[in-house]
Amino acid sequence: MPRNSYNVLRREIRSGDLIAFRGNSRVSQLIRHVTGGRHTHVGVAFWMRGRLFLLEAREGLGVQLRACSNVLPFDWIKTDISWTIDAETFAFRELGKPYSYLDAVRAGLGSRLKGGGYICSEYAAEIQLRCGGADPLTIPKAAPADLVDYWLNAGALLQVVRR
Repeated sequence: MPRNSYNVLRREIRSGDLIAFRGNSRVSQLIRHVTGGRHTHVGVAFWMRGRLFLLEAREGLGVQLRACSNVLPFDWIKTDISWTIDAETFAFRELGKPYSYLDAVRAGLGSRLKGGGYICSEYAAEIQLRCGGADPLTIPKAAPADLVDYWLNAGALLQVVRR
């Protein structure tokens, strides 16, 4: 079994770690063009009852929970933050909230996010802030690639996870 297979690496992924994607859709191409980054979507890993899930905000679907085994391949960024009840309470309280297309446009224009829904990087950053391992003054919320870079610049490791 390859060292970067999901079956091998899933045991090392912790709740609070960042899961990032390099999409190829037209929307992903637009995100890459606007942000200049490789990553077009992010979410946060979460363990529940022996299963690994992804907490995320998705366009058209809003804030949701999906099994990580259904979203392969992805990049795993090991953040070494500690999951908290505050993070869990926030993450689950926000399930079902809408995706904010207006904030997606604001993010692309470099404007301040206003709320009323979430974009993926904003929801992920808000969860991670509640874990206490992120700097509330510098953690980026407006672009998936910026959130990935934030953790990589802090010394986190990135591992590609495949089937």
